[in-house]
Amino acid sequence: MKNSILHFIAIILLVSSCVTPKIHNALLSENERVSNKLTANEKMVLQLNDALEEKEGKILIIENLLSELRNDSVQNGKALTVLQDKYNELSDTYDLLTSKSSRYMADKAKETKKLLEQLEQVQTALFAKEDELNNLSNSLDIKEKELRLAEDELSARSIRVTELEAIINRKDSMVTSLKNSISKALIGLEGEGLTIEQRNGKVYISLEEDLLFASGKYVVNNGGITALNKLATALSVQTDLEILVEGHTDDIPLSGKGLVKDNWDLSVMRATNVVKVLTKNPSLNPLQLTAAGRAEFSPISSNETKEGRSSNRRIEMILSPNLDDLFDLLD
Repeated sequence: MKNSILHFIAIILLVSSCVTPKIHNALLSENERVSNKLTANEKMVLQLNDALEEKEGKILIIENLLSELRNDSVQNGKALTVLQDKYNELSDTYDLLTSKSSRYMADKAKETKKLLEQLEQVQTALFAKEDELNNLSNSLDIKEKELRLAEDELSARSIRVTELEAIINRKDSMVTSLKNSISKALIGLEGEGLTIEQRNGKVYISLEEDLLFASGKYVVNNGGITALNKLATALSVQTDLEILVEGHTDDIPLSGKGLVKDNWDLSVMRATNVVKVLTKNPSLNPLQLTAAGRAEFSPISSNETKEGRSSNRRIEMILSPNLDDLFDLLD
């Protein structure tokens, strides 16, 4: 710009050497105006230079900032790459975890469903147990009532047992007394073919064959009638007795004729005749007597010896207390 001004001045000087005063004055005025304008322009140029320097400084600062930003951008790019890698890794991990979570949730759903089914089964079983418990409770109430009834019945039975024991003791006492009275009535005959024994609450009177009958016969002899009359007298005062008269033989077969054909006939006929002799005593109730034959099938000794066979040929009288009152009590 300075060169333009110098060039302009040179032109003016060149022109001024050949111009009129008027033009010269005009040129001077123009020169002054141009100089003033130049001064203003120079000031403006200086201001612009200052502004330029300031702008250049700012540009430098901006360039430095831009460089720093570029460096930061590179660093950020690297960091972004690292972060992207980490993001990708995390994304893969997330996908894996999501897949595992889905499987886990599916498994848990199955397990939960199974647990719910088990819970339902347990609840059903619990309800069943509650029903069973209620039934047991009701049953327990019934059992308690039954127990109380059983206790009452047991108490009643205890009373009945006491009464039974009293009756049995009374019967035992009666049997003992009966045995003693019969023993007294038949004094002299015991050990002579007659034995009296008390067992099982009964009195057993055993009369050997020789005391009552001739061998193989069923008619009672005179000595036997005497013994049976004494026995009938002793029995006549015992109205609560049941008297079973049994005939017994040995095992030797009997081949007789007429009424007696074998040992069965002989045992029955002997028992029947003994009963007939006893019932001749009007004080002895015939309803108390029963005749039975046992033949050789209830021996008390071995039939291998003469003595044993002799013992087996006998009349056995079984005296039992009448237990009607005992049975009544049991009923």
